[in-house]
Amino acid sequence: MDDIESLGLLKMDFLGLKNLTMIEKTVSLINQSTGKSINIDDLPQNDRKTFELIGRGDLEGIFQLESSGMKQVVKDFKPNSLEDISSILALYRPGPLDAGLIPKFINRKNGNERVDFPHPFIKSILTETYGIMVYQEQIMKIAQDLAGYSLGDADLLRRAMGKKKVSEMVKHRNIFVGGSMKKGVDEKLANDLFDQMVLFAEYCFNKSHSTAYGAVTYQTAFLKAHFPVAYMAALLSVNSGSTDKMQRYISNCYSMGIEVISPSINFSGTDFTIKNNQILFGLSAIKNLGDSAIRNIIENRNNFGNFKSLLDLCDRLPSNVLNKRNLESLIHCGALDEFSNIIIEPTIVRSRTCN
Repeated sequence: MDDIESLGLLKMDFLGLKNLTMIEKTVSLINQSTGKSINIDDLPQNDRKTFELIGRGDLEGIFQLESSGMKQVVKDFKPNSLEDISSILALYRPGPLDAGLIPKFINRKNGNERVDFPHPFIKSILTETYGIMVYQEQIMKIAQDLAGYSLGDADLLRRAMGKKKVSEMVKHRNIFVGGSMKKGVDEKLANDLFDQMVLFAEYCFNKSHSTAYGAVTYQTAFLKAHFPVAYMAALLSVNSGSTDKMQRYISNCYSMGIEVISPSINFSGTDFTIKNNQILFGLSAIKNLGDSAIRNIIENRNNFGNFKSLLDLCDRLPSNVLNKRNLESLIHCGALDEFSNIIIEPTIVRSRTCN
């Protein structure tokens, strides 16, 4: 990266999140089932119902918050703002966890520990994180406000601290202490503050990254709190390839009072959908039923109407389109239960060859 930067080039990291697809699917399902149009980028901030869901630990499927360890942290911390969510995401990493910063953060948030600020100059910088340096940007801002650094030089200081460059650290200590003393800060206090910055620089996280992730966390929690059926249907669709997650999320559906009903050859789509405020299994979640078979089932159904029986299904979708393995999977998962005469037609299944 240093070589690229020395040439004046910009390095950019692009991250792909399936959660964004899930949000898009949820918004689409909400529109289809209720007629409501949701602007995901213009949600009410600090929504009470959303933070109640987060606070009680109903975090299955919530971006970045569904691990068991994180669930406990969230329940103890009781976030009530986007800033709180961002701080939690920044702190729940190996460095801050090992340093014991999270218990300190929780105690300060809940009024069980006094919030101290080393100097009045930095109170406004550290207020949102209860006097604890959480973000790299806070270290840079302290250097700017207290020691007169430019934004560019403050970034160089951040890098030197993060990488423990000894020669650079000595140089920056002199600059920081000298600049702070010009603002009336005692020399010892300036050195102590520099030492604190060095210590926290090892753990501090990028605020823009944490805030962006926090926004996605809030969006997923808002959708689950206000539109649980649509949200869980989208969540199941996006995770249909993982048996463990499917079991966990279906269990969560039932704990929320949402019924997940078996797939139907005549009504299921590719994804999980909503039917009578219940979640209808998607065909893509059926094992051994590939994309081609699903596409052919839906296209034939759209063109010629519902399948009336197992015989009708097999007549309309020959074995080169729907093979024996596909058919067995449909039967075993209950997708053909609506055919009352399926039991008296076992020879149809046996006669199919596996292609």
